[in-house]
Amino acid sequence: MTPTDAQPRTLYLIDGSAYVYRAFFALPPLITSKGLQTNAVYGFTTTLMKIVREHGPDCLAVAFDERGPTLRHEEFKEYKAQRPPMPEGMQAQVPYIHRLVEAFSIPVVRHVGYEADDLIGTLARQAEAAGYDVVIVTGDKDMFQLLTPHIRIFDPVKNKWSGEAECLERFGVEPSRVVEVMGLMGDSTDNIPGVKGIGEKTAVKLLSQFGTIEELLRRVDEVTPPRVRALLAEQGESAKLSRRLATIVLDAPVQFDPSRYAARIPQPDRLAELFRELEFTTLLKSLQPAPEPVQPVAAAFDVVSDEETARRFVEQLPEGGVIGVRCLLAGGSGVLASMQGMALSSGDKTAFFPLDVQTYMRPITSLLNDGTRPKIVHDLKTTLLAFHRMGITLAGPYMDVMVADYLLNPNRRDHQLDTVAFEVLGRRPGSGQAAAPRSLFDADVGSRSETVEAASVLALLGPALTERLAGQGSVMLFRDVEMPLVPVLTEIERNGFLLDVQELHELGKEMERELDRMMETITALAGGEFNINSPKQLAAVLFERLGLKPLRKTKTGYSTDEETLTQLAAQHSLPEQILNYRSVSKLKSTYVDALPALISPETKRLHTSLNQTVAATGRLSSTDPNLQNIPVKGNYGIRIREAFIASKGHELLCADYSQIEPRILAHLSQDPRLIEVFAKGEDIHMATAMEIFGLPSGQITRDMRRAAKTVVFGIVYGISPFGLSQNIGVPQAEARKYIETFFEKFAAVRALMDRNIAEGKDKGYTTTILGRRRPIPELRSGDPVQRGVGERMAVNSPIQGSAADLIKIAMINVHRRLHKDLPHTKMILQVHDELIFEVPEKEMAEAQALVKGEMEGVGSQLGLSVPLKVDMGVGKNWRVAHP
Repeated sequence: MTPTDAQPRTLYLIDGSAYVYRAFFALPPLITSKGLQTNAVYGFTTTLMKIVREHGPDCLAVAFDERGPTLRHEEFKEYKAQRPPMPEGMQAQVPYIHRLVEAFSIPVVRHVGYEADDLIGTLARQAEAAGYDVVIVTGDKDMFQLLTPHIRIFDPVKNKWSGEAECLERFGVEPSRVVEVMGLMGDSTDNIPGVKGIGEKTAVKLLSQFGTIEELLRRVDEVTPPRVRALLAEQGESAKLSRRLATIVLDAPVQFDPSRYAARIPQPDRLAELFRELEFTTLLKSLQPAPEPVQPVAAAFDVVSDEETARRFVEQLPEGGVIGVRCLLAGGSGVLASMQGMALSSGDKTAFFPLDVQTYMRPITSLLNDGTRPKIVHDLKTTLLAFHRMGITLAGPYMDVMVADYLLNPNRRDHQLDTVAFEVLGRRPGSGQAAAPRSLFDADVGSRSETVEAASVLALLGPALTERLAGQGSVMLFRDVEMPLVPVLTEIERNGFLLDVQELHELGKEMERELDRMMETITALAGGEFNINSPKQLAAVLFERLGLKPLRKTKTGYSTDEETLTQLAAQHSLPEQILNYRSVSKLKSTYVDALPALISPETKRLHTSLNQTVAATGRLSSTDPNLQNIPVKGNYGIRIREAFIASKGHELLCADYSQIEPRILAHLSQDPRLIEVFAKGEDIHMATAMEIFGLPSGQITRDMRRAAKTVVFGIVYGISPFGLSQNIGVPQAEARKYIETFFEKFAAVRALMDRNIAEGKDKGYTTTILGRRRPIPELRSGDPVQRGVGERMAVNSPIQGSAADLIKIAMINVHRRLHKDLPHTKMILQVHDELIFEVPEKEMAEAQALVKGEMEGVGSQLGLSVPLKVDMGVGKNWRVAHP
């Protein structure tokens, strides 16, 4: 049993039970798409991986508590009695943790009647006697009693090592006397009583004078002060009992056997299977690729350098099969991305085409434009932008792997190719399995080979993802909505929006003067200068200099966030001025200063990126810059919109769906009153106000209509009485009455909400009119707060998702008609329910009729029970054109 190496070998003993609890309470409640909470498993897994990968122990084991009473319970029935039962969310994770330990090939130690601490202590002492250095992986202070020159403690969470010196620093005594300290001070975590009234400092002081609890009690008359002497006299037996309870057993019925505890290689296939089930995407990617891919992938590829090589490659491809297409991009992103080359692959035949594609384009033009061959791409929009920049066309049918994965996993943030490939095929592009001989290339061999690898993987992913989409019932949504939308988004991004830079420059100077004026006012109100951007200095001004009452404390001091300042504004005018300053400053930095710098030097226009795979509801988002978030209210917000202009001889046309979500609510709920309101062309918010307040339209005030509007949209988003009261400034009881009255008058809406929540809990997801799935695992959470979040999502997602699907269809239909009938009219932006066009002045009337007809016609196309209405506006800038 003695190590044969001259250097002592290491045994790592992991306190498994402690780390399960620690991970569960330390990490947020991660939840899979099927509703399984995984935070404890994830935290535990990362701890294991840290130990195995970074420390490479010779031997290791994980110790778990066994169910049922222990020896300590026999002596003290109240031992750990105060501990609540294991949370529901944790119980479900324990079997996965045991499966993971097995997949890591790590031995497990447990024994009836003994705690994990006892098993660890016994094995540590045995291994030390056998010549091993022992590392106990724990954050539990009880384990300090086990420390010796050859037994140390490592806390991976804090990345902290502890030995005898650290024990002396922590407890004031050497390891052997830690149990004496705990006998006196007790341990509330384990319900060890100790001597009530004696804390850690007093315990250490007493033991430094008397050595042990026995000696202390024998000489109790010498103890000062009298209060402590009395406590010891009354609770001496409790101190002895507590020491026994705190003492780790060193002769538990386990035996250290180096052959049993020797470190073994983890089982990657079992780990990959578990990581997929638990949806640990990052951990899954960290595993090495499987030794062999699921399907054969090209191990080599051709580099096409002339027309004849290109022709041979095309002729060798199987007729009508899929083609994986991957661009090697350089330079900027979006419309500025430039292509260095591209790889084409049928799966078993692959070629790389360098930058000078014009020399051999003729043979592959027919291939790229073959309407019988599906083109499998990852991030089709970027690919189409790069192709257009090169003057190349890529014809459909398309399959965008990124979008397909988004439909299958809408809650997942990472839809990168390596993630999808590893999950579906068990391999990652760039793993080296498809690498070409280095002699073929210059310094960019890695980029080229990875591009080729990606193309071959894409060719394999196409059929596999199509099968998964079919299994989920999402083929129609993918084929008829998401894929036709990509070229539309590509064109919108390419068209861009014209910006009046001079107008923004003048506005920026005006805002700078306004900020200076506001700062003078703020300084006067504050009674002196201070750094307005420093929360600490601002808190000092508000709560010390001005004497305002703090509302909320944070880790760094009293809060000065927007909510706090809004409430403090009722006490003093300074907080209101600071809020105004922050608002103007943010508008200036975010838009007025930033937007001109983002204008393309080539097109002289502003090009956003419309993201198709971000929002789980199906809505599009805008980034770099976010043009969906341009302010619509306030003096400066309106002025910023005035800087978005049409080019000479053109005007902007804005077409905005009117009350689209309430109309979809009417269709989904089939509420007869709601359907009647829209069928008659009435104002839904006025109608709601009349129902809520029980008044005729002539007596409904503007504030009443506004409150009713908030109720309607609040219902769509699952608003609470408290949230509504905050939004419209009425008491919570009154807000509750508004909501209850709404449900009384529109009873089918309540039935729809209840139905959505029930079906979401049953299936684990909600669906839109077109069948778009939104997994809502929060509905099955044991945490009532998380469950409430899930219920609000279940209410809103079918409505918001259906609206997103609807406007996508409208964009496709309008785009198709414009290309056919009005090719000079350009769609330049989508802002949720609004489409914006740049239209030649002479064809504005035709464009309005076309856009309105196509957008409102989607209602009939989807079979909606209520008519759609589109409001339209025309003008030289966005402010004027906005309906």
